Formats: sequence, structure tokens, C-alpha cells
Amino acid sequence: MSKENAKKVRIKVRLTEEEKQKLEACADLCGLSQSEFIRQLCKGKTPKAKPTREFWEMLNALYSVHNGFKECAKYEPSALTICKEIESLILDLQEAG
Repeated sequence: MSKENAKKVRIKVRLTEEEKQKLEACADLCGLSQSEFIRQLCKGKTPKAKPTREFWEMLNALYSVHNGFKECAKYEPSALTICKEIESLILDLQEAG
């Protein structure tokens, strides 16, 4: 048995079918195994849903717009203000996602 597994203890939990389905759905939504989902809850963390494909597409679009404004800043320095706003938006989205 590996050192990591030696420290873990198996527990058994009885759930109703509805509770089991909810656990499966929540873990899947977060991209986690059911065990990892429960471990995070036990640590006081709230697992977040993994971002959708559309989220990543929007984030990539923002990066493209940002890069475009950065190129414009060579000719129009005020474009850097817009770059900073986009950077702030990207950070907010990453925290929320």
C-alpha cells in the first residue's frame, strides 16, 4: 500500500437514491470524483462548477480584443486604459469561473 493510501480511511455512507443522484450531478458539474467533491466539502471549500466551453471562448475573445488594443497603443497611448479595463474584466471572470 502506498504512503498516500495508508493515510486515508474508507467510510461508508448511506444515501437515498435522490441524494446519490444529487451527489453524482454536483461532482460531475465540478469535474470532480464524488470522493474529491466530499473531501473539499469536509475541508470547508465550496467546489465550483467547471467553466463551460462558451466561457473559455469568451475569455479567448477578450484576450484577442486586449491584444488588438495593445497593438493600437503603439499609435494611440490612450488604448492602454482600455487594456487595463479588459485585464480587470478578465481577472474578474477567472475568479468567478
